[in-house]
Amino acid sequence: MLRVLGLSAAEQDLYEALVEHSPVTLEELDRLAAQHLPPGLTGAVAVRLEELGLIALLPEDPPRFVVVPPEMGLDALIRERARELAEARLRVGQLATRYHRTTAAQESGGLVEVVIGREAVLRRFEQLQRGTRKEIRMFDAPPYAGVVGGNTQEFDLLSRGVDYRVVYDRRAIEVRGTLQAIAGYIAAGEQVRVGDVPMKLVLSDYPMGLVPLRHDLQMVESALVVHDSTLLDALTALFEMYWERAVPLHISHGRAQLAETTSPTGAQRDLLARLVAGQTDKAIAAHLGWSDRTVRRHVRAMMIQLDAQTRFQAGYQAVLRGWLTDEKSSQDDATTT
Repeated sequence: MLRVLGLSAAEQDLYEALVEHSPVTLEELDRLAAQHLPPGLTGAVAVRLEELGLIALLPEDPPRFVVVPPEMGLDALIRERARELAEARLRVGQLATRYHRTTAAQESGGLVEVVIGREAVLRRFEQLQRGTRKEIRMFDAPPYAGVVGGNTQEFDLLSRGVDYRVVYDRRAIEVRGTLQAIAGYIAAGEQVRVGDVPMKLVLSDYPMGLVPLRHDLQMVESALVVHDSTLLDALTALFEMYWERAVPLHISHGRAQLAETTSPTGAQRDLLARLVAGQTDKAIAAHLGWSDRTVRRHVRAMMIQLDAQTRFQAGYQAVLRGWLTDEKSSQDDATTT
């Protein structure tokens, strides 16, 4: 545990022993070290602990070694490591700036790499995830070359606060084992929607993207690595467009439930139509015989049901789900609050 602070295993063993037995004479130190260290290491280890500021030799008769209070000695080492890490982080930022400046100056052909071979593609995928700071966005679709749900690295990144937004193709949830794997990712924090995706795609804020070399080939066999460029911007815009169109997925008792499978009531359909038409809450309330507060409450409930953040998004999602084109006769217009 203390190796991260620069202590070897032998130094940590002797230090922890001294914490419980300090202060000790040189003779007592030898006996204590014999229980924890190989022969001949006592002097060197003691000198090293003294250099690190963890123990001190008191000029008494006889001389004795005493442990510096851990909250002082170890905290000093922690502060030193923190300073070194801060300097390293600053250096990484400088190198990253130089790298992206150099990349931008290269010809456009250098912004897209062709990666051939399963191992090479998987390495780039791991690199892409490992370098992500805040968010990964993905299109996921069959066919699958390996075990569905085999991306164990995602669980680690989710636990560290990296967001994952994934649009699964409708065919994916029909593949054996996929729904169970998705449920595991959702439980870990993955945000999931379902739609008709055009291809497999992985996007990182690295910034980097990964797409199949050819549409009819699996990504693990060959892929294009897209670096920071207008092409990557276009792929990002493509993802966001499909994310807005996709339907949130909920899994209950091992079965997929899409938000669009829930049909609106007649009153909800009438309310949505008037929202899309731009009517005010007051006008809607007058037409439906509701109070303004009731209108706002119904609007909020539909926004939650449609996974929308704004009224515009609610209307947009309703149109995508066919809620405003359903010819079913509405018998619920007169329903009350």
